[in-house]
Amino acid sequence: MGPAASLLVPPLIGLSLAFDSDDEDCDSGRFAQQEAENRAREMEAMMHTARREAEEATRRASQAEDRARTAQEEAAFSRGRTEEAERARCAAEEAAENARRRQEELARAAAEAEEALRRAEEARLAIERKWFEGVRPECRPSDEDIARMKALYGYSPNFIHLAVVGSAGGGKSSFINAVRGLSNNDPIAARVGIVETTDIVTRYPDPRPNSRIIWYDVPGAGTPTVPEWQYFNDRGLYIFDCIIVLIDNRFLDSDLAILRACEQFTNVEAFIVRSKSDQHINNMTCDRMPRGFGPCDPDMDDETRYRFLQIKSEERRRFVDETRQNVQMNLESKNLPPKKVYIVCKDAVLAMLGSSRSSKAIDEVELLNDVEECVRRRLQSGS
Repeated sequence: MGPAASLLVPPLIGLSLAFDSDDEDCDSGRFAQQEAENRAREMEAMMHTARREAEEATRRASQAEDRARTAQEEAAFSRGRTEEAERARCAAEEAAENARRRQEELARAAAEAEEALRRAEEARLAIERKWFEGVRPECRPSDEDIARMKALYGYSPNFIHLAVVGSAGGGKSSFINAVRGLSNNDPIAARVGIVETTDIVTRYPDPRPNSRIIWYDVPGAGTPTVPEWQYFNDRGLYIFDCIIVLIDNRFLDSDLAILRACEQFTNVEAFIVRSKSDQHINNMTCDRMPRGFGPCDPDMDDETRYRFLQIKSEERRRFVDETRQNVQMNLESKNLPPKKVYIVCKDAVLAMLGSSRSSKAIDEVELLNDVEECVRRRLQSGS
């Protein structure tokens, strides 16, 4: 190699070194850039993670705040429930105490009511015994009772009020129809029947012109609904001007109880009337006739008819005598004064009011005359 070549070698070496140095600087810059980029990415990832953690922390803080608020609300509700439960407990204790006191009051009231019922029953039995023993107990109604019963029955001081009373099925309704001049089939007649058809006191004005009489059909005494010992007061019979005690087959304790009560009221006149006389006399007569006999047989021969009429006359006298004796005997047994008994039948009453005569008549004329006289006296006295 020549000198020129040797002279050229050092610069080339220097250039080579320079190129190596530049390459190293370039590699170092790239590395630093990569490091910076990696660091930036890491920082960005860390920031993203931090944001997520912050958001999660915020979310959890919000949830914790919600839970705290809910806990506070539940605590407040629990306190309210506790207070409400305490109030309910106090109210329950008060209600239990009130119920206990009420139960004690009811028990005392029940005991008092039972005692009152016992005393009332004893009083009722005592009164009933007095009735049957002939002792007249005081049974005076109050002024309020009198006013109430008069209002109930439509009492008027311008009229005379007559009550027809007696045992169930004794013919009261038929009798009222007859004394008013009506048959049982008349549209304004009182309803009649085999059994008791009247369950309330029924008012029937007398339909005859200028009549100032009002008749009353009174439910039967001695029935399960109205015992005879309280019949007079319960029905308010003390307001009537006249009471007709209607008897049928026999004189009952209920009939005697009514008559005894009438003795205590001077304003009440009483009549005893034996009803259905024609039926009873016919039955007594037929009992003495041969078997198969019929009083209405159109083919009856003269001898049988004469025999029938003869027996009927005998039985009529016997019926009248026995009826009067029976009534007086029953009155005496209860220490009641003697009293006339009127023996009647509805057909004879209707005939007499129609100005006709009847073969069945016994005491109809006398009864109607005596009732009319009673009415006249009452109207004159203004009572």
